[in-house]
Amino acid sequence: MIVNMFVAVDLAIALFALAVGSYAAFKAYKIDEGLKAATGDQRYEMEKDYYLVSTVGWMTMGTRILAIPLFWLSVISLIPAVPGAMCEFGVFQAGAPWSWADLGLKFVTMFAFGGWLFFDFMNRKAKGSPFMGSVSRWFVLLVPLLFVDALLDLVFFGALKPLVVPCCMVVYSNTATGLFNIGCPFCFITYKYPLLWGVIAAYAVSAGLLVWCFLFQRSSGKMSDVRRDTSPLMKKVMLVCIVLASVGTFLLLLQIGLGSFSNV
Repeated sequence: MIVNMFVAVDLAIALFALAVGSYAAFKAYKIDEGLKAATGDQRYEMEKDYYLVSTVGWMTMGTRILAIPLFWLSVISLIPAVPGAMCEFGVFQAGAPWSWADLGLKFVTMFAFGGWLFFDFMNRKAKGSPFMGSVSRWFVLLVPLLFVDALLDLVFFGALKPLVVPCCMVVYSNTATGLFNIGCPFCFITYKYPLLWGVIAAYAVSAGLLVWCFLFQRSSGKMSDVRRDTSPLMKKVMLVCIVLASVGTFLLLLQIGLGSFSNV
């Protein structure tokens, strides 16, 4: 294993998210089971426990948002330790297939917990918190993602050794020019067209919000009270989607206008 400050912090955050998430999952399980035969006073106590689960959910989402750039920085910091790796792609090749699975799962986990928080927020805005049991159950089902994420971090960083690996300079050839000259996808975004990071993030969050809105609408079904209570928020979310999509489009056009930063 190659360990530095970034790798140590990445692993620490993953284990922290797993620890607090597991504790909250235990509380969420008790809420889901207890609501099936809860009296008025018992439901009030469960609502207090639910706020704890909600708080931990926001903390978990915070760690998931932080995990992706930190994971990326960890990979970049390991480039000098992997002879033959001239960019992030070389490090990923050295840790394949665990590196690709780890990166992909981080995006899946962030999307899943983002959706959970969306439902949690809407549920708390609706009178009587009608989805408290369902949202608690979903939290329990999502916690295994944290376990697998931490495990993949350990396997990926643990499997890395100072080896010579085929990097982008060998795998890819430059036969096209301009924005279509992708070559190494990591180099393409990170060094040539960095504004695309903003484009991807803006479009991804906008698409995620649209998906979560659709799922919430389907879940609320014919619950007119819930639709009435959450309707103002849904309109604001739609506005945010439009703004994010506009920002992404602006950044894309700006990057096309500026061209490749590597040629500046």
